[in-house]
Amino acid sequence: MPMYDRICRNGHQTIDCWEPITVLEPVKPCKECGAPTERAWLQRASNVIGDGIPGGELMHHGICNDDGTPKRYYSKSEMARAAAEKGLVNAVRHVPDNKGTDKSKHTTRWI
Repeated sequence: MPMYDRICRNGHQTIDCWEPITVLEPVKPCKECGAPTERAWLQRASNVIGDGIPGGELMHHGICNDDGTPKRYYSKSEMARAAAEKGLVNAVRHVPDNKGTDKSKHTTRWI
């Protein structure tokens, strides 16, 4: 059975209720006020990586301030937008090892 969140018309929330999947959603009364509840997505999925950067990231080169002083960015989209405005592209450069191949111990599959 999947887990659902529920909310009533008075705003009371119940998080992570185990419920069977049904075509017609079962109407359950609110545990606090007795009003009918409906399924809702109240929490963000735990495996989603957010856009925000807690505390920010200080950039010293490339996308710093116009006068050359470091600039702090608080989201990845804000950094990407600033890079695009300056015509910069985030890229990975593969450097050959001493054997002449472009394989790196850092980018090959781990088995």
